[in-house]
Amino acid sequence: MSAGDDSVRAGIRRVMLTLLGMVAAGAVIFVAVVAWQVHDLTTVPHGPDAEALARSAATREARDRAVAFGDDQTARLRAAAPWAQVLDGSVADRCHAEARSGSFGGRPAWSPVVCRRTTVLYAAFDGEIEQRLADLDRAAEGLGWKVRPGDRNLVQQLRYAHSPGSDATAEQTAQALARPNSVSVDHVPADARRGITLTVGVADGRGLPWVKDSWDQQPSRSGADAKPYLDRESERVVYFDWRRADTEGSRPRPIRPTGTCWRSV
Repeated sequence: MSAGDDSVRAGIRRVMLTLLGMVAAGAVIFVAVVAWQVHDLTTVPHGPDAEALARSAATREARDRAVAFGDDQTARLRAAAPWAQVLDGSVADRCHAEARSGSFGGRPAWSPVVCRRTTVLYAAFDGEIEQRLADLDRAAEGLGWKVRPGDRNLVQQLRYAHSPGSDATAEQTAQALARPNSVSVDHVPADARRGITLTVGVADGRGLPWVKDSWDQQPSRSGADAKPYLDRESERVVYFDWRRADTEGSRPRPIRPTGTCWRSV
């Protein structure tokens, strides 16, 4: 083997080592860049100042109106249904925003800060259920609420729930009639105001009916204080009022009730 061949081989080895070194360095750089990009895409950006918004004069004024409206509606509903025995109530009044995951390749984005007050009144009643539901339908209408277009009112929902269908067998008819009474209707203001709803729900049994937007029958996500939201990296929350109903201790006496809940937001 000639000295020229050795020098060529040595040159090839140096070139290969140089290329391997470049590939290795490139891999390190690539991993570092990808890791940084993934971290950047998953890191929650700085959140909105929910505290400043919650304490602003405009928010306080809007909350005062919401409190007065909810108290007035609750009192008027109670007056319109004197046959209902009030069991308990709850309030969830807070301003809240959260960071939501973006689509693939996008960074998390914060939702707007939304302030909402949910007032729930639980009551119970005895007697003929369809007549009571008709009374509640009239009470809601008298307070300026209407069922959303295309939806059924309480009486219509009850009849539909127990309807076996035109071609039902005797067994299917019996099953339909034996279904538990459970209806719920969302109402909107008849004057087309936005941002407020009234939900009236009725269910058989001794427990409290489930209510949308209420945490009364849902487990707490944040420990003993029973509040579902925390002020943390991915959430911002300010509580004005937070009172949960006693789902275990609320038991009417002496009647075996049908439970009713009224929710205003």
